[in-house]
Amino acid sequence: MTRGPYLSSSQVHALHARPHILERLTRLTRFFSTLLKLPFHLLFILFSTLFNTRHYGRPSWSFSFRALRFIAAKYLWAMNPGTRPSPDVLSLSARQSIPRLEKPSKAELVIVPAKEGVWYGDAIHEFVRPLPCPCFWMWREKEMVNPSTDSSPIQERKVMMYFVGGGMVQGHPLESPLGWAMMDITKMPIFGVNFRKAIAAETAFPAALQDAVSAFYYLVDQGFRPENICMMGDSGGGGIAITAMLYLRAYREKLLQPGSCILVSPFLDLVDDYQSDEETLNLDILDPKMCSIAATQYTENRPDLRATLLSPGRGKITEPYTLEGLPDILLCYGDAEIFMPGIQSFSKHLLEEGNRVECHRGLDQVHCYPYYTKDRTPASFYGRLNAFLAGEVMVGECVD
Repeated sequence: MTRGPYLSSSQVHALHARPHILERLTRLTRFFSTLLKLPFHLLFILFSTLFNTRHYGRPSWSFSFRALRFIAAKYLWAMNPGTRPSPDVLSLSARQSIPRLEKPSKAELVIVPAKEGVWYGDAIHEFVRPLPCPCFWMWREKEMVNPSTDSSPIQERKVMMYFVGGGMVQGHPLESPLGWAMMDITKMPIFGVNFRKAIAAETAFPAALQDAVSAFYYLVDQGFRPENICMMGDSGGGGIAITAMLYLRAYREKLLQPGSCILVSPFLDLVDDYQSDEETLNLDILDPKMCSIAATQYTENRPDLRATLLSPGRGKITEPYTLEGLPDILLCYGDAEIFMPGIQSFSKHLLEEGNRVECHRGLDQVHCYPYYTKDRTPASFYGRLNAFLAGEVMVGECVD
């Protein structure tokens, strides 16, 4: 599959300077071009499956999986030709919106105030200020109690914060299937943080970090014990979750820390051009060009942190940050995704620093495979969720 080239920062800035209408036209052209060519690709995918070639997938992949993976990759490519996502992700009304949810899913908006007295070092920026952040209580009706009206002792309750994927530039926590799928296993309410998306300099880093820390302290101020709070994120949201943890750890004498962290295919290397493994480059749903655009936009205000704090997969963390003494981490990735090297490196560095890390490698799986996997066996990622959240960590890597 043809992949877009990894863009330099200057190329991303030039792309951003193009008229909005040109980006919209490119999106439409790509979309309809993909639709026209799809029948031919499906025919090739059928032949690839019958003759077991590796161009459209690995030997274990069925025709339906090869086809769906191809369609997902093409859709992401078509809808993300530039620096402005198609949906509105910046306006307050969009960030506060609750889309139509299928029963028994329920959500309730919470406007988290900007926390005061918790900002140090890289969380401070001259024109990126801590602001109120729209968040959402998420639960399953009948199976669970509305978290905002739950009368059980709050000090004994557990909660999972969720930072949605989307390369730090798009996404809505209520529209992702991941949080709901985890909730079905854990019966634990989720606090979805609709952090500011890095579309402009005023919403680039450290905006998302500020939103994450404010949301964490909102839960603490409500009465949740820090050790009963799990930070969870996928893709770009996973990168934000670990950045928040590194920040809280760096200022541990002044700030509190969550009890655990769950990272699903986290975006942990904002420098890698993803050209080292031709097979994963061909098979994954992600495109290096999209990743380079997101990384440049996210680090617009602090390009000096792109290879250090904001790329913990490289292991080049500088003071005051450290990879030592972090909360328990449950990590998963697919071995057919382009983020694999950065995630493996991150896991290795964490283990070397004495952390308790349980890592699940999805065999023949692409980016964010928990979105679609049906595997709920005891040793799988989903099968291990409750044990991990109870403090039982199987240190090391296993294969799902």
